[in-house]
Formats: sequence, C-alpha cells, structure tokens
Amino acid sequence: MPHHRPPIFTFEPPSLAVFSNSTGSTIPCNADGRPSPVIRWVKHDGQTASDLPGLRHVRHDGALVFPPFPAEEYRADVHATVYRCEVTNTIGTLGSRDVHVRAGKFFRFFQT
Repeated sequence: MPHHRPPIFTFEPPSLAVFSNSTGSTIPCNADGRPSPVIRWVKHDGQTASDLPGLRHVRHDGALVFPPFPAEEYRADVHATVYRCEVTNTIGTLGSRDVHVRAGKFFRFFQT
C-alpha cells in the first residue's frame, strides 16, 4: 500500500515581493507530498490567479511569474495585491503566508 503524505512546503514564498515593471519578478512556491500536490495561486478574495498574457502566469513548476511590462499596462489588481500559494493533494490542502506584491516604475541610481 503506498504511503500517503499531506503536502508540505519545500519552499514557501516570501511575504513581500517588490519589483520594477522593467524587471518583472518570479515568486517561487514548491511543495512535496504523496500523491504529488497540485500548486495554485489564489488572490486575497479567494479567486484563482488565472493567467493574464503579458502580465501574470503560473509556471509549470508552480512559480508565479510577473513578466516585465510597459508602465501603462500596470494594474493594481495584478501588480499591487495579495496572493497566496495553495498546495493540495488527496490528503489535504496547505496555504502559504500572504504574499504582498508591489510592482511599479522604479528608477535606479548608479554611483559613478
């Protein structure tokens, strides 16, 4: 009989992700369990964070990806909100800490 285990995080996402529209960001979320858990990202309102071409997608390894985007395509409901990574298998579901995402147009100053 196979040994079943509830999901556990092997990498829980950080509580804050701040990034520039010119760099984008990747927020990892990894989990282990038997059977292998399914990873999904949910927004603070409980809705699944669906793929939005050019703005947000969930990678096959469970990471939430925000590609670089033009400043005029900034959306507060995508780039300035709270997400949570949920991992689920037949034994149970585990939710990560809240991840506060803050994207914006930042200017970098370099010393010469």
